[in-house]
Amino acid sequence: MKENNELERADIAVDREMEVDCDIGQEITVYIETRFDVDKKFGVQTADDDSTWLNMYGKYNPFKDTLRIECEISRDNGSEYFDYQPTDSEAQLIKEMIADKIREEYHQTPQEFYDDIQNEMMMGGV
Repeated sequence: MKENNELERADIAVDREMEVDCDIGQEITVYIETRFDVDKKFGVQTADDDSTWLNMYGKYNPFKDTLRIECEISRDNGSEYFDYQPTDSEAQLIKEMIADKIREEYHQTPQEFYDDIQNEMMMGGV
C-alpha cells in the first residue's frame, strides 16, 4: 500500500470464480483477495480476533466502465457491510486486474464474458 493508503497491484488479487448479475445491470462480481492491512485501510478491527475477517467484492460493469466495491466484515455472531469508494487509480487498477483475470481464465474481454454468461442463462444452461 502506498503511504497515502492507496492500493497497489501487490495488495490484491482477483479470484478466478466470477458471477454475472443480469438483474442489477451488466455487472460482473468478483472476490478480491486482500493482501494488505485492512484495519489500517478501512479503519476496522479484525486483527485482534481470529474469527473476524474482511471479504471484499468488486462489482464491475464493463459496458459503463464502472466499479463498486462492497466489503463484508464476517464474525462468528454475524456480518456487517459497507461500501468502499476506491480512488480513481485504485478503480482503474482493479478494473484492469479483472480484465486480466478474465483474459487469462476465459480468453475473453469482460464484455464477451458477460454476454456469454447472459446467453447461457437465457438458454437455461446456468
